[in-house]
Amino acid sequence: MNPFIGCEFDPQTRIFYKYYSGAIYMEDLIASWEDIIEKGLIPPNTRKFILEYSNGFLVAGPEASTEIAAFYQKHHAIFGGSKVALIMQNPDQVIFPILVNQEQSHVQFKPFYTLEGALEWVNA
Repeated sequence: MNPFIGCEFDPQTRIFYKYYSGAIYMEDLIASWEDIIEKGLIPPNTRKFILEYSNGFLVAGPEASTEIAAFYQKHHAIFGGSKVALIMQNPDQVIFPILVNQEQSHVQFKPFYTLEGALEWVNA
């Protein structure tokens, strides 16, 4: 199954949403962010992100957390000081945001099962 990766920015809430569907490999994850950054789709001073994995599945082992943390560190100017909520329905996926938090400290990551929980946290 080919992944679907989409995104949108809500100017009312200033939340950047990214949607995933299907099997998502690390290459897909990094390439999609690089494309979004290159196209300037993240408005300046955006500090709230919701990544929707309910219909997707990250195909990677826990060691991928180091690569994910390195990506966000590389783009500190964009993501530094941000909150990134990840909506995940698969309990096996919840470990990723926890491990990424251990690898770096300039972006806060937190897993959620619902959009409501994610919205409450990013807006707090």
